[in-house]
Amino acid sequence: MNTREPALECPAKAVEKPRRELEPSPGEVLNALRAAKARFEGILAIAEDAIISVDSSQRIVLFNRGASKVFGYADTEVIGKPLDMLLPQRFAKAHRGHIEQFAASAEVSRSMGQRREVFGRRRDGSEFPAEASISKLDLGAEVVFTVILRDITERKRTAEALRASEHLARGQLDALTRTLNSLAQESDPDKLLEHVLRTIARQSGAHSLSVWDREDEGCRLGLVAAIEDDRFQTRNDAVHPEAALPIRAQNHPAWSLVLRAGQHAVLEDIDQQTARMRVGSEPDAPWHPVMEDADPDPAVALLKKHLRGLGVCAILAVPMLIAGKVAGIIAIRFKQKRVFRSEEIELTRALAHQAMLAIQLMRLARQSRQVAVAAERNRMAREIHDTLAQGFTGVIVQLEAAEEAMSQNLSAEAAGHLGRAGELARESLREARRSVRALRPQALEEKDLCEALDGLLRKATAGTSLRAKFILEGEPTELPREWEENLLRICQEALANTLRHAQAKAFKLRMVFDRQELRLDLSDNGAGFDPAGRHDGFGLHGIGERVEGMGGQLSIRSAKGQGTAISIVLPFSRDREPATS
Repeated sequence: MNTREPALECPAKAVEKPRRELEPSPGEVLNALRAAKARFEGILAIAEDAIISVDSSQRIVLFNRGASKVFGYADTEVIGKPLDMLLPQRFAKAHRGHIEQFAASAEVSRSMGQRREVFGRRRDGSEFPAEASISKLDLGAEVVFTVILRDITERKRTAEALRASEHLARGQLDALTRTLNSLAQESDPDKLLEHVLRTIARQSGAHSLSVWDREDEGCRLGLVAAIEDDRFQTRNDAVHPEAALPIRAQNHPAWSLVLRAGQHAVLEDIDQQTARMRVGSEPDAPWHPVMEDADPDPAVALLKKHLRGLGVCAILAVPMLIAGKVAGIIAIRFKQKRVFRSEEIELTRALAHQAMLAIQLMRLARQSRQVAVAAERNRMAREIHDTLAQGFTGVIVQLEAAEEAMSQNLSAEAAGHLGRAGELARESLREARRSVRALRPQALEEKDLCEALDGLLRKATAGTSLRAKFILEGEPTELPREWEENLLRICQEALANTLRHAQAKAFKLRMVFDRQELRLDLSDNGAGFDPAGRHDGFGLHGIGERVEGMGGQLSIRSAKGQGTAISIVLPFSRDREPATS
């Protein structure tokens, strides 16, 4: 009987079958390799970076989709072609040498462009900067070189913009610092403008420059200042053919963009008939024909001749703005053609703002000087009026009294009047000299205000028929020196008017001090006058100016035959402290 079971053979067969499944067949291996290659080629094809492989003859054997995007070629247009077609011509020889040197080295990969920038050339001929690395694969029969390349145009543009911004910021900071230092150190505004203009010339490397002010709503451009032959010249002393440019030059469309839209302009080859003008980013336009020698306007012809004599070839015209409107132009001149980067233009525009600030300060200073001259002239007029004129009034009164006394054979009284007249004349002369030197009146140097006023009444009316009375109410407090001088002069003027014109018998001076204000009342019982009428002389006008300068209020009441009353109120400030002498 056969006791062997056929099922005993099954385990052996079961073991052998899994072993055969773990060992792929040659066909399966080939298929797997083909699949891996397809995946690899797919990855290469869709990569954003440009991937280019060349053989030992530097002919292109691989050109992925990223390379097509960067260079603008389809892969069918470049496969089998020399790599030189993707390089700027000037770099082709050096690039071939670089690959040959790399092939002979032991390296299998390296970065490209370590010593100089790498550039590629697109299908349209344009060039672009790139970041690249190269590797090599030795296949025995041949060596394949693969370059992975990335277009860095945007990165460079961003970096250049950042550098430009930094350059502009540093330039503005330097220019502003120089301007502020000049402002702090220079008392002459003309010198401040000179500092700013020299900064502009130094920053731009200019040969010379001129500054033009826009006059009467843009109808003319008037010369403000210029730097020529390293000499700063203002409008009054500039050796320049014309102080203003005619409106015709501004009616040209290009000039309209400069003056109305605030755009900068570049004028090139100004000595040529084909001179061109480029405004901002606008296309070039012919320079306006007024600049040609044949132009009938002699001023503009002289201007071109002047620039030619300086050897000027190109001009950068930059507007100066106030509240967003063009208020003038800076013309920066060069003896050679210039290509201006955007950051240079922006820096120059920023410096033009500083120049406009300097011009405004110069104008304000001149206005201040004019105001100061007018104020000093008025002060001198008041002082001379209040010393010489009033002194002469006293002299005349005493001389008239002496004449009347002599007519009555009163020799002693006449001599007294003559003596007082001489004393008043000498005192008036001394006061006039002190006024010219802007010194404090002598009466206030020797006495306080109340004593000086009381002495004024007694001295001026001595020997006359006018009875003068001084009344003081309240407790006198120390007043500012300017107030004391003004009040003394006002009382002198009022008393002189009474003596000269009023034919009065009595004059009263009343001064009242209280906590809030000082009140001064001056009155007489003379002929009076019409305050609303016209009055020759400086007297009442001078009184009004003095009261206004002290921040007070003035009132004058008078009528024909009813005398005159002058009232002055000077308020004290709440935090007023005693004045210092």
